[in-house]
Amino acid sequence: MRITSPSNAGGPAARQGFKYQDHVAVSFIFKMLRDSSYSQVECETADDIVAVFHCAGDCVNEYIQVKTTESDSKWNWKEVTALDGTKADSTLLHKSLKCDKRPGNARFRIVTKRDVATILEGFKIELGKRVLPDSTTDRGTTLVKKFKRFVSPQKRDFAYWAENCVWQVYGDVDALEAFNIKALSQLAEGLGNRPNYTQLQTIYDEFLEMADKAATANAKTAAASKIILREPALVYLKKLLDEADDKSVATSKPYKKRPEPFLVEFHGSTEEGLLHSFSGFDVKYSLKKWRHELFAKHLIEWLPEFSLKASEIVNILAHNAEAILARSINAFGGSELPRDRLIAELILHAILRSRQNSEPVACKVFYKSAGKLSEFGNAHIVQIHGQDDQLWLGLARLIQANKMDETLEQIGEILDSTISETALSAEREIIISLREPLHHQPKADAFNQALHRNSPVDDMLSVLCFPILLTYDSEALSSGWLADYVSNLKIEIESHFSAFATQLPEHIKQVKIMVFLVPMESIELLIKAFNARCEKLEEL
Repeated sequence: MRITSPSNAGGPAARQGFKYQDHVAVSFIFKMLRDSSYSQVECETADDIVAVFHCAGDCVNEYIQVKTTESDSKWNWKEVTALDGTKADSTLLHKSLKCDKRPGNARFRIVTKRDVATILEGFKIELGKRVLPDSTTDRGTTLVKKFKRFVSPQKRDFAYWAENCVWQVYGDVDALEAFNIKALSQLAEGLGNRPNYTQLQTIYDEFLEMADKAATANAKTAAASKIILREPALVYLKKLLDEADDKSVATSKPYKKRPEPFLVEFHGSTEEGLLHSFSGFDVKYSLKKWRHELFAKHLIEWLPEFSLKASEIVNILAHNAEAILARSINAFGGSELPRDRLIAELILHAILRSRQNSEPVACKVFYKSAGKLSEFGNAHIVQIHGQDDQLWLGLARLIQANKMDETLEQIGEILDSTISETALSAEREIIISLREPLHHQPKADAFNQALHRNSPVDDMLSVLCFPILLTYDSEALSSGWLADYVSNLKIEIESHFSAFATQLPEHIKQVKIMVFLVPMESIELLIKAFNARCEKLEEL
């Protein structure tokens, strides 16, 4: 059947009106949840919406009419006082006052999309902010003269109505929804929750459905369903917010924050774009004493992040912080790796997180593949502005006095054996097993593809960098503090880096390598200070 002269009057317009009314109802539900003086919000009972609250010990019913009538002009005096055809007492204002059926004090509110003309502007001021008599008093006097005999079922006239009526302009549905989402966000913050925008929208939709169900419930057979009580609604909101928090934990990003840096970068490669570069870090002196105790304390701050998965870190709360710290110390202490290797890997972790703002693939240092631990205890994802995402696969050593040449030779052999299909595939499998992408910032498609187990290892090599940590007993620091010790350190680390670079196998020379050198006055002192702090924490 063909429909002639299409129109939005009737069904479609009515549905849009009901939808808008649901949004208005939700605004009053949120108002009720924010203000404990409100006890309930009703949908389609004595009026479109009724909000019940207590004021100065008295029960007050606020009768709320929602009008979505479209027009190019503002609501004006003629429109609000016009009769509906020939029906007596059928103006918009009559319909509002007629709702006054319940004993006790009454308030009235008209909610519209369209704004009002100047003659009605006074009604836009909330009752608590009005200074009477005002323009609304004049409108009430005019209405009483015009409709002398009309009173509400509670015997109140238009003078009373004018003194107790507010006209609220919300604008279109998008503006109203934005207003309500903001109110919901403030409610959540007050309750100690911080849902993201998507979660706020989901919760908001739940309350829209609540309003719709109340509005469409049968007034005769399900009258109680038309009433939304404050306490159950508040319990429901808290439940939704807590569920949102639980989901947020599953995707929260624990590596966005980190301890303040301790080591001071004092020297490094000056050219950009080098495949092989170096950087030196200093523990520094305080009152001419080497700061090994403070450095040990700083490393302890990194221990939970180094020893635990991202999914464990995001669940650290006040009541379980001690247990989580104990778990991180146990993981560190229970490793098969020698203590010096673990401390070296922890130092590299701290440098990469502080200097590169990296995101670690957690716990790699403890992970066994084919029954053995990897030489690369650190794996970090590094995002550098203007460059592709990178995977930094780190190797760290604490080097005792006179052991530098031997260690550099070992590192060269490890790197040489790593550039192979078997070794790189094994490292990739470890990273795939440990990585928790939901807890990391989004990565570029090329990076994610490089880590796919079916991708060629060439793809992995294209995003790979080897950060090498050389923490060593320094000859320049062996005599303690000297006025020019930093100058001596610069010469020393340049010499060590040069020795490292010349020993690299030929095919490694095309792979990106970053060498971090941390000269020590005494590795032994640092290990003792670190172990002592761990022992104290284990006693907690």
